[in-house]
Amino acid sequence: MSANIEKLEKLNDLVGLSFRSKHTIVLNPDERDENQETLGDNVIYDKAKWNISKELSDFVGELSNNNELSTEDKIILIFEKVCKDYTYDDNLISYIKEIGDDMYTVPDWYGQNIDDEWQKNREEHNRRVCYELSRYIAKALTELFKDSEKYNVCIHWNKNLTHYFVGLTCDDYSVTLDADNFFNIKDLTRLKTGLTAEGITILEDNNDKFKKALDKFNEGRSEHAINKIKTEIEEDSQNINPDTVILNTDEAEENEEIIFLKKALEILNKKYDIDSQGIFEYIKEIVDIRLGANMREKIWKRMEGETKESTRYIRCLVINADNQKFLIDVDQKAIRPFNEEELNMKRTRFIPYNDLSPRGGYDYYDGR
Repeated sequence: MSANIEKLEKLNDLVGLSFRSKHTIVLNPDERDENQETLGDNVIYDKAKWNISKELSDFVGELSNNNELSTEDKIILIFEKVCKDYTYDDNLISYIKEIGDDMYTVPDWYGQNIDDEWQKNREEHNRRVCYELSRYIAKALTELFKDSEKYNVCIHWNKNLTHYFVGLTCDDYSVTLDADNFFNIKDLTRLKTGLTAEGITILEDNNDKFKKALDKFNEGRSEHAINKIKTEIEEDSQNINPDTVILNTDEAEENEEIIFLKKALEILNKKYDIDSQGIFEYIKEIVDIRLGANMREKIWKRMEGETKESTRYIRCLVINADNQKFLIDVDQKAIRPFNEEELNMKRTRFIPYNDLSPRGGYDYYDGR
């Protein structure tokens, strides 16, 4: 499978219209053609190789040999597997720096221009950023279509947002696949918790071929996280014998919203076992809808590594309910009363949001 630049440029035009922003086409460096005279002003080869795990490669091989699934089903299943196998590395967010109106930057070494040490360290866990996730999806799709010239795959790079996502085009449709849309609950979390896939955008679809496959995949799934968790809380309470329920004094006096958040955290932890970043996104959306964004603030929690370079930071939430502050510790997956004096305590692990962000490119992180 080799890239058809003309078709990818047409795809990129559709991406620009849909997302209202200019994007750069990023190609697989293994497909570099030294005899190619020019790629165009808006086409580059990636700075890192497109590699995937043996498990994902084997999964693609199984899909390739499955004659019962449609091609569209296979594309969606690859996307789903990546979303379920990996989590978002929100330590990256501590490095994001705003450099202009809707323009941001992060250090090149954080997932984009990587070396062997970084890749080796990443094998120790499943936290990834858009650069890595997009390469996995793009490489898996190129393996799926290695014997076909009908499909063209690339990565689209929004330089202003420092963001990668995957584009695919063929004669029947053009789509993008984004596992970690920064502005919503990411599909990395959505698909783990049984929500609809929202990171797949259909740009054109002449006969609704891809739309039908995506609709079938989303059938029976809830679009709205808060509605789904509310239903699950209600179902969970119905399974409890009311004669055996004993509320402790603290819980009986608690704010209704705090009780709801506690039950949501319990379900997310026990039923889905999602990561800290997924907990943060899910709970933040619930708080924004039920209480309002003005009733919460973000703080950092330091996750100590063996070295300074392996120490990372994750986001937690402090919310205000009935004029009392509560900490949602996404690492512990728990909620408790919070006193702001904790931020000033010696050896505290909690840091005011603006005191850390942005860290800049000099505080190196080794990828662990």
